[in-house]
Amino acid sequence: MAMNDKKKQTYLFLMFATLTWGIQPLFIKIIVREWSPVTLTCIRYLLISSTLFFIMWRRKEKQFIPPKECWLAIIIMGITGVAFNNVAQFTGLKYSTITNCTLIAATAPAVTALFSTVFIRERLNVLQWAGIVISFFGIIYLVSHGSLGAILQLSLNYGDLLFFFCQINWAIYSIVGLKVMRKFSAMATTAWSGLMGGISVALYGIVQNEVHFVEISQDATMAFAYIVLFGGVMSMLFWNIGVKNAGPTVAAVFSNITPLAGMICGFVFLNEIIGIQELFGACAILGGVYLTTHSERFLHRMKKETAV
Repeated sequence: MAMNDKKKQTYLFLMFATLTWGIQPLFIKIIVREWSPVTLTCIRYLLISSTLFFIMWRRKEKQFIPPKECWLAIIIMGITGVAFNNVAQFTGLKYSTITNCTLIAATAPAVTALFSTVFIRERLNVLQWAGIVISFFGIIYLVSHGSLGAILQLSLNYGDLLFFFCQINWAIYSIVGLKVMRKFSAMATTAWSGLMGGISVALYGIVQNEVHFVEISQDATMAFAYIVLFGGVMSMLFWNIGVKNAGPTVAAVFSNITPLAGMICGFVFLNEIIGIQELFGACAILGGVYLTTHSERFLHRMKKETAV
C-alpha cells in the first residue's frame, strides 16, 4: 500500500472512530436508565474483547498471547483507557454538565502532545501546533455558541476534575498503546487491554456492589449492540490503528470531531437548530484537523516556493 493511501486509510479510521463516539452518548443515555455505568462498562468491554479474540482465532493470528514485556503495559492500558476513563466520565456527568465535559475534552490533543513530547520524544511542527490550537478554539466556540460569557462563567467542580482526569488517562492509554503495538498487533492490543479493563471494572463493581445483571428493554438492547460493535469493536480497533500509524498526538486531534457528530445527531434526532455560530465552530475544528494532518504538505510547498 502506498504511503499516501496508508495515510488516507489511517485518517478515515480515526474519523470513523471519533464520529461514532460522538453519536454514542445518545445510546448510552438509553442504557444507563436500566444498567449502572459500572455494569455497562464491564459487560461492554468483556464482549468487545471476546469478539476481537474470536476474530483473531478465525484469522489464525500467529501471536495470540502478548510477549512478557508487554503485559504490564497492557494492564496499564486497561486500567487507564477502559476502567478509569469510563467510570470517571460517567461519574463526572452526575456532578457536572455535558457542556463542561465537551469543553474539558478539548484539552485532549494538548495533554496528549505534552505527554508524547515528554515520554516518547514526539515532535510537532509549527503548523501541527497551530492546527491543535485552531481546533481547540473551534470546540470552545461550538459548545459556548459563540458566547464569551458562557466561557467566563465556567466553574470547575468535582465532575470537571474527573473529566480532566479522563483526558490524562486517555493520553496514557494512547501513548502506552503505541509502544505495545510496536511488538504486538493493533487488534490483539485492543482485545487484551479491553479484557484487562473489563476485569478490573468488574472486580471494582463486585467489591462496591455496583454490578447488577438485569434484563433490559429492546431499545436498550439495540443501543447496547451499537456501543459494543460500532463504538467498541470497530472504533477501539480503528483508534489504535490510527495511533500506531499517525502517532498519539495527531490521533488525539481527531477527537475534536466528536462534538460535531453530537451536533449533527442533535439536529437529526432532537430537532436542534444549527446556526451560524455552530457552523463557524465546525469549520474551525475541521480546519484545525486538516492543518495538523496536512502540515508536511504545506511545509513542503512553502519550501519549494521559497527556493524558487
